[in-house]
Amino acid sequence: MSKRKVTDAHLPVGECITQLQEILRRRLCCQQLPDRPDGVEAQHKHLLELLRRTAVHGESNSVLIVGPQGSWKNNAAEVRVERSAGGERSAEKPAAGLLQTDDRIALKEITRQLHLENVVGDKVFGSFAENLAFLLEALKKGDRSSSRPVLFVLDEFDLFAHHKNQTLLYNLFDVSQSAQAPIAVVGITCRLDVLELLEKRVKSRFSHRQIHLLSSPTFPQYVDRVRTQLSLPDDFPDVKFAEDWKASVKSLCEDKSVEDVLKRHFNSSRDFRSMHMLLMLCLSRVSVSKPAIRPADLLEASRLCFTDSKANMLHW
Repeated sequence: MSKRKVTDAHLPVGECITQLQEILRRRLCCQQLPDRPDGVEAQHKHLLELLRRTAVHGESNSVLIVGPQGSWKNNAAEVRVERSAGGERSAEKPAAGLLQTDDRIALKEITRQLHLENVVGDKVFGSFAENLAFLLEALKKGDRSSSRPVLFVLDEFDLFAHHKNQTLLYNLFDVSQSAQAPIAVVGITCRLDVLELLEKRVKSRFSHRQIHLLSSPTFPQYVDRVRTQLSLPDDFPDVKFAEDWKASVKSLCEDKSVEDVLKRHFNSSRDFRSMHMLLMLCLSRVSVSKPAIRPADLLEASRLCFTDSKANMLHW
C-alpha cells in the first residue's frame, strides 16, 4: 500500500526536472554504460572466453583490445572481468599509460594493488630492479592449481610501449607464457599499429591476439540509442511526469527536422560520445517553463556542436 502511494506520488515539476537531469547526466557522462554497443557481440564473447580460461582453468593469456575512442573498450574489459569467474571476481590490476608514465611508477602501482607493499619481513626494496625482481618472484612461485589468477588491464597500452626498454611489458608477457601463476594481460588502445611499437623481444612473447571493437550501427539503431539514452527508469517517482517525458521523446525522435539533425551527426561521426554531447546540450535547456526537449533545442545544440571553436575565438 505504501509502495503504491510513493509510486503514484505527484512531485513538483521543478523536483521532477532536477531528478531527470541528474539521472540523464549520469548516464550521458558515461558513468552508466550498457554492457556493449550493437554489433560487437562476437568480440565480447571471445574476450569473455579468454578471461574465463584464465580465471577458471588457470591458463595464462595476453590480448589487445583495439578500437576508436568511445567504443566501450574499457567497459568491455571491466564487464568481462566481472563475468569471467562466474561472479567470483579475480584479482584485477588496472594500470593506465596516462598515469603510470614510466615503468617505475607502473610497477609501484601494481605492487600496491597486489598488497605486497615492497616489504618482506624487515627488508624494504627501493630500486626498480629490486621491486621488479620481487614482483616477478611473487608471481612465479605460484602454480596453476593453487594460485589466484591475476588480470592486468593496461589502459592506453601504446604509451607503455614508449617506456624505456619496455621492461614491464617484456616481463609481464614473459610470465604469461610461463607455466607458473596464471595471469592475463589485457591491453587497451586506439592505435591500429600498436604492434609496430613493440620491441622484437617483447613481440615474440606476446600472443598476437587482437580483438577489434569496430561497431557500425545502422541509422535506426542510432536513433534507438538516442531514445534509450533519453528514457527514464521504470522506478521514477512521478509516473505522470515519466509518461509525459516518454511521449515527448517519442514525438521528438519522429520529427522530420530532428531526423535530419541526427542523420547529419550519424554521417559525421558514429562515436556515441559525440551523440552524448549533443543530448547533454539539449538536456541543459530543459526547465520548469520548458519541461521537454523540443526540436528547436536539438537544432541549436547541433549548431553548437558543429561550430568551429577556433573561428569563434577569432570573432572575439
